[in-house]
Amino acid sequence: MKDELYQGEVNEDKYIEWRDERVMDEIGWYGWHIDYWMEDGLMRDYFDHKVTTPEHWALLRRPEKYTYGELQWDVNVCEDAVAEDPLPLSYDELCETEVSRGCSPIAVISGERLMSPERGYAEHRKIATVLNETDGAKDFLVPEEAWDCLYDVVVRDNPNGTAPGLSGDYIDYRSRAGTDDEHKHPLSTRMLQKMAAQLTRLVTKYSAYDPETGIDWPSYQTAVDLVDILNEYLLEVQEELDANPDAVFPHAPHHDWTIYPVCGASIRSAWDYNYPGQEAMYPPADGFEWLEGGR
Repeated sequence: MKDELYQGEVNEDKYIEWRDERVMDEIGWYGWHIDYWMEDGLMRDYFDHKVTTPEHWALLRRPEKYTYGELQWDVNVCEDAVAEDPLPLSYDELCETEVSRGCSPIAVISGERLMSPERGYAEHRKIATVLNETDGAKDFLVPEEAWDCLYDVVVRDNPNGTAPGLSGDYIDYRSRAGTDDEHKHPLSTRMLQKMAAQLTRLVTKYSAYDPETGIDWPSYQTAVDLVDILNEYLLEVQEELDANPDAVFPHAPHHDWTIYPVCGASIRSAWDYNYPGQEAMYPPADGFEWLEGGR
């Protein structure tokens, strides 16, 4: 398996098929993933990131079994009732039983910074510092005065991603052909706009006190580092949007789900999180059929 790591070429047709079907949802999953770990396993919906119930959480963990409609928050939670009496905060029990220090991060690392010869030493030292305080690992670390030297061997002095000598058969993504800008895969304006919206949500959230959880995020170094990293991503996404403002092409994923909330509005359409102007019209246009989701 290792022989195939970072090898081969991406099948363009397969990539486009995956991109058009999955990317819009994966952007939501990206934000949900960050929230999950930053908030120590707090149960949230991954469509709009609302606090949810253990019962709904169990469904969300089985996306291969339940339909897009069945997984929606308001199909499982009564929005009107929550407005009067907010849901209690529920946490994934696996954070207590399966993760030795809980799910809250000890450090937040930027992979891009780690691989940058100019900025990598600081990220590398974050990792080393954590390992140096971890039972089962600290006894096997090289002395601190050798940390920068190790980074030089593996990353800075190894531009091809195949470090020599005592590093054995180390390999990383830089050894793969076709990783330059000429091989970047295109994304649509919709995708980039949703990325920008998700990153903005995360930056805003982790830059301030959160009354929902009572956490003062600016007092946590992990949140400060996360916001710093996400702001860089946001700038990159905005630059791409500015450079390609009309990169629109047809793609799914879920424009044709009708949702039946458990209370409140009797019917709505499901589209992409926080992407205004995409709501379907009622009744459907000629030749357009709803696929029933929800219950």
